[in-house]
Amino acid sequence: MNAKLPDEPSGPRRNRHGRGRRGPLVPMHLPAYRNRPERFDDAVMASAQRLAERWESRMLKIDFLIEPVPSDTLLSQAEGAGERVPLSCSRTATAHDRAQITIFRLPLEQLAASPVELVDLVHQCVVHEVSELWMIPVSEVDPDYFPEDPDF
Repeated sequence: MNAKLPDEPSGPRRNRHGRGRRGPLVPMHLPAYRNRPERFDDAVMASAQRLAERWESRMLKIDFLIEPVPSDTLLSQAEGAGERVPLSCSRTATAHDRAQITIFRLPLEQLAASPVELVDLVHQCVVHEVSELWMIPVSEVDPDYFPEDPDF
């Protein structure tokens, strides 16, 4: 008797209807493999790493958060001040907490016209918030990125 045990796979795995293979539709090395939130996370991480090359010890003291949208409190504060929807915000360090920069994904994605522009907008937000935290000009935080625009 040469019967297979029920725990052993019986060849290539198929979907639940018995057609096609299970698994990713796009190979991992192609850009379409990652979804929008994951690509946004990569852009924030790349921006932080770019600044860490210049400011390694100071950047290690900042936590980066990514939220889909600003909180109701931030939205009402911006509305009361007559400003647009915030793209990012920062919180200074305290005795018990590290400094924190929060980047809001959906407002930035809606503002950007292309994926390349989104990466630039993310970096501008990160640089702007770092300059606010450290109270130094934007051009000092990343002089290669803002060479002719000292006021951002």
